[in-house]
Amino acid sequence: MKQSEITKILFTIGGIFTVVGSIAKLFNIALAPYVFSVGVVFLIYIQLMYTLQSKDADTRQRRLIRNGLFASLLLALAAYFMFVGSNSWVVAVLIYALSTLFLSFRGNSKY
Repeated sequence: MKQSEITKILFTIGGIFTVVGSIAKLFNIALAPYVFSVGVVFLIYIQLMYTLQSKDADTRQRRLIRNGLFASLLLALAAYFMFVGSNSWVVAVLIYALSTLFLSFRGNSKY
């Protein structure tokens, strides 16, 4: 298996866990923060790997990739808010989703 295939699989698994954890939190399931956090770890890992692999990218691409990393760190903040019982996790996830949507149109398909 190639590195890019493994990356895509990890990204998909992380996204699924994050969405399932978010939905479970809406229904007040006790394990929701843990499921969400596992997905967040996968997504942050993928963004960190993209950041480290962007040495050959131009300045604009590196900036967009770093913005993606900081946006994924918002998910860690959302996981913290889930564990402490605050509803602010919804705002952090919304900001992550909007910034990721923006970055997906601005970014390059190579990264």
